[in-house]
Amino acid sequence: MRLPGLRLPRPQVSLDWLGALGGRTTFLYIGYTTVLFVAFLLLTFPHELLVRRALSSVNTGAVDVDFKAVNFAWFNGYEITGTSVAALANEGSPYLECSRLWVRPSFGALVRGNPYDLLVSAELYGGKVVGEITLNGDKTAGNLELRELDLGRYRTLTSLLEEGQIAGHLSGQLLFEAPAGNLNAGNASGQFNLDGGNLAGAKIGGFPIPDLRQRQTTLKFLVRNGHLEVQELQTTGDLNAQASGQIVLRNPLEESVLNLRATIATSLETPDAIKGAIALIPRAPGAKPDAPITVTGTLARPRLR
Repeated sequence: MRLPGLRLPRPQVSLDWLGALGGRTTFLYIGYTTVLFVAFLLLTFPHELLVRRALSSVNTGAVDVDFKAVNFAWFNGYEITGTSVAALANEGSPYLECSRLWVRPSFGALVRGNPYDLLVSAELYGGKVVGEITLNGDKTAGNLELRELDLGRYRTLTSLLEEGQIAGHLSGQLLFEAPAGNLNAGNASGQFNLDGGNLAGAKIGGFPIPDLRQRQTTLKFLVRNGHLEVQELQTTGDLNAQASGQIVLRNPLEESVLNLRATIATSLETPDAIKGAIALIPRAPGAKPDAPITVTGTLARPRLR
C-alpha cells in the first residue's frame, strides 16, 4: 500500500522591504558609506594618544618607555617607531632601542574574549625579535625570541669601552613576568647564544684589552630582585671558559657589582697577548693554571683573584 507523498511549501523570501528603503541601490550605498566611515575612523583616530595613555601605566617605576611616532598598520596592528627603554635617572645610553615595533592582538585570544594578549615583532640592532605579551590585570608576562642581534650596534654595551669595537650576533629566548606598572620589579629567565663574539682594539679604564675572538658563547640566566644570576656561562675560542655567580644590577649599568666564579683555560691557538694577560691573574701559591678564580668589582672595573 503506497502512502501519498507529502510536500511542504517552500518558504518565499521577499526583498520587497528594500523598496521601502529606496531599493537595492540604496542598501548597497549604506553599506559602502559604513565601510568608508570605519576606514576613515581608523585612519584619523588618535592612536598616538591611546598608546601614550597605555604607557602611563608602565612608566611608574624606574624605567621610562618612550617612542617617536605611531601608525596604524592594518593587519600588523600598531607600528611604533623610535621606541626606547631607559632608566629615569640615566643620562647615558638607553637599555633598549628599537627602530620599528609592531603590536597587534592575538586573533585566537580575541575569539576567546581576551583583547589583552598581544603579538609583537620588532626590528632592532640589525636583527629581529618576535613573541607574545599578556597583560593580565595586575601582571604582565611575555615570551620573546631574539634573532641575530648585532652587538656592535648595542650602544649600552659599546659605551663601556673607551676605544675599540665589539662584534657578534646574539640569538636566544627570554621569558619575563612583572607586576603591572612596575617592570623594574619583575623576574626574567632565558638563554642567549652569541656567535662570533669578537673584541678588537679595546680599552677600559685607560688599560688596553688584548684582542679576543670567540666562536661560541652560551649564557643561561635568571633575573630577580635586581640580581642577575648567571646559572651557566660557557665560551669557546681564544679562551675556553666557564663561569657562574651573581651580578647586582645598578644604574648606570657599568656600576653593577660582580660576584662570579670562573675557570679559564688557554690552548695552543691562544694568542700570546691573551696568555700574558691570563698569567697576570693573581693565584694562590702552587695553584694550577686552570684553577677557579673569583671575579669581583664592577662591570666597568672588574677585579680577578
